[in-house]
Amino acid sequence: MKGRRNTWIAVVVSAVLIVSFAIGMPILYQRLRSSAAQESTTAAGESESRPLYHDELLGPPLSFETPAYIRIPAIGLEEEVREGSDDEEELYRLLAQGPIHLPHTGFPGWPGNCVISGHRTTYTRPFNRLDELRPGDPIYIRNPRGIYEYRVYQTRYANPAENVTLQTEEPVLTLTTCAPEGSSRQRLVIRASLSSFTPVEELEE
Repeated sequence: MKGRRNTWIAVVVSAVLIVSFAIGMPILYQRLRSSAAQESTTAAGESESRPLYHDELLGPPLSFETPAYIRIPAIGLEEEVREGSDDEEELYRLLAQGPIHLPHTGFPGWPGNCVISGHRTTYTRPFNRLDELRPGDPIYIRNPRGIYEYRVYQTRYANPAENVTLQTEEPVLTLTTCAPEGSSRQRLVIRASLSSFTPVEELEE
């Protein structure tokens, strides 16, 4: 008798569980669908409310993008930056026109070491007062994507044979010129780290 009673209880419990499952699953499924749809609508609304910036549309640059300009308020510098060349004669011709971005180095605002060189005492003398820069001084690079602000964190002198173009994991800007003034015995090296970026879309507002 007791065994039959236990069997009857087990059957009733199983029936209750089956009915609960049958009723509850469609409700749970509907709630999950509604939640997913709401999240999708919210994400779509956020995406539609903000247009994509150049970097998001174009991805990382494949070359040094021009026109590009460097501005250093502390020394009153504002010059166009041209892409350099692997050809030595062409390189010096470009240097005579102003600062140049050294080929095969990083690009403004992106991980890597972006190296820009310029004359100190000849031609346009763009980097004549580079030795006056101090830690914390801002350096601005502007190109078709927007304005990149860097902050100086190191000023030093190096042997001309030292490779200052080595790549870095962080976005770094390196400025180089001859030192001391009127001599090429050394290189004056300025290092700056990326501080902020203003997309061109915001500059046009």
